[in-house]
Amino acid sequence: MLIIFDLDDTLIDTSGAITPFKLQECLNLLLASGVSLPENALEQLLHRNSKAEKSTVALIEFAKSFHASDEQIAKAMSPLNSILPDSFQIPLTPNAKEILEYFKPICPMAIVTSGHPPYQMDKLKKAGIEPSIFSMIAIPEDSVKKPHYEALQKKFNIPSKEIWVCGDRMEMDLRPAFELGMNTIHMRWGRGKDLQTEEWVNHSINNLSTLKEIHKRSNDNCQSNDTWNDHQSRWQDLSR
Repeated sequence: MLIIFDLDDTLIDTSGAITPFKLQECLNLLLASGVSLPENALEQLLHRNSKAEKSTVALIEFAKSFHASDEQIAKAMSPLNSILPDSFQIPLTPNAKEILEYFKPICPMAIVTSGHPPYQMDKLKKAGIEPSIFSMIAIPEDSVKKPHYEALQKKFNIPSKEIWVCGDRMEMDLRPAFELGMNTIHMRWGRGKDLQTEEWVNHSINNLSTLKEIHKRSNDNCQSNDTWNDHQSRWQDLSR
């Protein structure tokens, strides 16, 4: 068994803590450059961001709606991948620490997260997550995760059906895993909270503690299958 986690809005509460802080920094730069924005600009931008694929897309569309130039937008985007202040603490999603401790002695774990590598690693640090508990941390800047899922499967030589991939975004996190025959777990958090779970997704959760229940049911099913196979073998032996 192998579990592959996304980071943002799966292990850490990016949408609740980091996104508002970062987008406010971006708005401050737009205002400083002379762009006129309404008092509820952050509220509007956060709403647009919740429907967008990425924060960069939401910010560009929002800034253009207030006639910001390409130069003003480029400057305003600079905080998105900059390191957070030293004092900034990133909250985990509910029971994330507990579930990492639970699976640590059971199976290898990995993170495949998209973004700027130094920024993503800094998030782990500020969330209090020890990187060494993961057998691999991959950070594709192009957001293409499938090759990294394949690399992990090859590294551990584990059948697809014994690999779990848990993330909040259907297309970016889960569809590549589904195409590889892996088990998919939709974490309903952040952008994933309001997404309709596709029929091909194996499990939909809003708290990582549910992974314990899934694991227990999976073990029970395996034991039942083993018992059935034992009965079948004995019956075949007696029939000879």
